[in-house]
Amino acid sequence: MHDAITSSEFSNLVHTVFPVSSPKSGPEFGPKYGPKYGPKYGPKYRNGIAAAVSGGADSLALTLLLGQWCKSNGIALTALTVDHGLRPEAKDEALQVGRWLKKYDIRHVVLNWQGAKPIRNIQDRARIARYQLMGEWCQNNDVNNLFLAHHEGDQAETFLIRLFRGSGVDGLSAMRGISDFPVPLARGGNVHLCRPLLTVTKKRLEATLRQMNRPWIEDPSNQNESYTRIKVRKLLRDSEIEGLNAQRMAQTAARMGRVQSLLQSMTAGLTQEAVTVYPEGYMQVNMVRLMSAHEEIALRCLSSLVKKISGSRYIPRFSRVEALYNNLKQADFSGQTLGGCLVSSIKATSGTDHIIISREIAAIEHKIDLENCVPYLWDQRFEIDNIGGARLVKKLELAEWRRLCSDYPDLKKLKLPKKILYSLPCMILMDGDVILPSFIPGFEEKGFKAIFLGEYEGSGA
Repeated sequence: MHDAITSSEFSNLVHTVFPVSSPKSGPEFGPKYGPKYGPKYGPKYRNGIAAAVSGGADSLALTLLLGQWCKSNGIALTALTVDHGLRPEAKDEALQVGRWLKKYDIRHVVLNWQGAKPIRNIQDRARIARYQLMGEWCQNNDVNNLFLAHHEGDQAETFLIRLFRGSGVDGLSAMRGISDFPVPLARGGNVHLCRPLLTVTKKRLEATLRQMNRPWIEDPSNQNESYTRIKVRKLLRDSEIEGLNAQRMAQTAARMGRVQSLLQSMTAGLTQEAVTVYPEGYMQVNMVRLMSAHEEIALRCLSSLVKKISGSRYIPRFSRVEALYNNLKQADFSGQTLGGCLVSSIKATSGTDHIIISREIAAIEHKIDLENCVPYLWDQRFEIDNIGGARLVKKLELAEWRRLCSDYPDLKKLKLPKKILYSLPCMILMDGDVILPSFIPGFEEKGFKAIFLGEYEGSGA
């Protein structure tokens, strides 16, 4: 028999992933602070939190427990259901979830995945779409925390799947209680994922719903053994091998997570020391400092820089990063491309070798037709603020540059290599005029705001 999760236990679980502030006092908060925002949560959470709910046992239990906890703490909760449009019954299931949650006074929003659906790699594409829809909703509603129902069994399954694929430390590391958003969002990374149930078994979540007398929806895909995850789930459930169980696998994943945290901290230290980030969307790396670091840390640093500059969701293949690292050791290294980036060598006046990592111009295809004045994410690198009268954002090309130099002769004095210049965004106005980002000299007032997302990270020499 499995015990249901108690309110006090759940409160402790939430506090492991959700930042708690001390009770405030003083005239700046006033009497509304307590009843409106709760005894421990200040105005930072005035817009509440969100929870992903499909109607399955895991997410439904999380949402109902969160509903109770939020009422006790004066925090608004919104449950988000994504209808992928992949199964005919999905719409009715979303409506059913809404009816269940209405009985608990929990606000429910259904988000629909519009457009053509993929034929291949459906699960991964659906996952990306699901996160994008929920992340955009959170941003549009100023909600910074999205709660997910991943539990101990999910940790174990993910660990084994990645182990079978030959993953290293990063792949084998446990999901974290608090993590950054997994897909790029139009206004940067201000939405975080919260997973309070990572140490809780699925059986206990089901027991919690039974105690509430609440049914749940069974997803038929959970019985489809053509999916690797379902095969792994069955292996963990039925294995007679000592130690091959969900609890042990989750514990091992947590230990790998500690190793990953150490490596990430060391990589961040090297990045701080060796990398300079420029608002034009490129980075300069001090080669002496890079090559004096441990090889594993240097490789991780290069991987993260290429991922950041390219705007990719993934780091490049490790074998290709190793090849770049070995090429950088050669005295005649002049440059190469990797993962949508151009890596080129420069010689500083001090004699210290540096490399420049910039966006590969040929890899930029992103155009944005501007419809309203909201921030846009261009090329997964720049957050663009629209301005009145704008029609299009695209990469700067020779024709636009010649026209700009004709209209603004001082631009010819701009000392920016072509490999950087033609990787920048430009904005086409309704009257056909072209303008540049406001960080370009001469466009401080008439240009548009373009923030390179890499600037959010610390940088050094």
